[in-house]
Amino acid sequence: MKSLILKRLAGLRLFALTTLLLAVTGRISAQTNTIRTNEFTFIVAGDMRNYIEPLPGGKHQFDGACEAIRQAGPGEFMVLPGDFDPPDAVRSMIDRQLGTNYFCYYVVGDHEAQTPASMDWFRRWGRTEIPHLVRRGPPGAETTVYSFDFANSHFVALSDYFDGKTNDAAKPDLSDAEIAWLEKDLAANHQPIVWIICHKPIECLPDMDSHRLRHADDSLITDPVRRARFVALLKQYRVRALICGHTHGCSVEKVQGIWQTDSGHARGAGDPGAPSTFLKFHVVGEQTSVDIYRADANGDHYQLRKTVELN
Repeated sequence: MKSLILKRLAGLRLFALTTLLLAVTGRISAQTNTIRTNEFTFIVAGDMRNYIEPLPGGKHQFDGACEAIRQAGPGEFMVLPGDFDPPDAVRSMIDRQLGTNYFCYYVVGDHEAQTPASMDWFRRWGRTEIPHLVRRGPPGAETTVYSFDFANSHFVALSDYFDGKTNDAAKPDLSDAEIAWLEKDLAANHQPIVWIICHKPIECLPDMDSHRLRHADDSLITDPVRRARFVALLKQYRVRALICGHTHGCSVEKVQGIWQTDSGHARGAGDPGAPSTFLKFHVVGEQTSVDIYRADANGDHYQLRKTVELN
């Protein structure tokens, strides 16, 4: 308990410093790299697609999640692990609630890959100067697969929809070309903490509260032999956690020996099958944890449901 209290205090100090920097410069450190620290927080929220604006009767959708994130402290940046289409509407809500300089890192999900307009948006975003970029993806996926460093952490954003040639493959699967690129990226990394970000999980698990299970047999790698090699690679390079979405059900569990953190959905009252969720990750030196925030049935009153140590 004492360690958790110290982590929260560290996070509050960093959030206060970031807020002061924003007030003075109009910028946030995730874009300027002004703050260099091994104590930081970041948000994960996804699968809010088409459930953006408030509903009649006082119910909320992604708008309510953004308001709750602002109140909880938005951290240094947000990771969106797929299904955030239409991207312009999602980015607009983030701008309104969290500021135009609040940076987001995006991952391709089913619905982006299936929607040409969303993929065009993603490719345009991917051609920009991604803050803290370390390496772009393999040939053909330079705008959708990438890695970046922040403080003492290395992040790798993968695409389940790159088949070695195109970014919107009809049969999603993590390709051999992407796995080979991932191995080279991890081998070259010098940061002590590694996070893998993708849309689909290793294994789909039930929601931690409603117990609903969607996409039961789905995975980011369909072949079990190749999937086992992928998991072995994550273990070899001591990956701290795999961050994902897709199922609309939140779970934070070890899967085949790897922490798998599924952010569920952030569409508020738009999906009554499981509570709307966002995750807040804490990095304090080499200690890491994740706070799970969940809403009520109206997509409102997000509360800290659980904290999990990822060590």
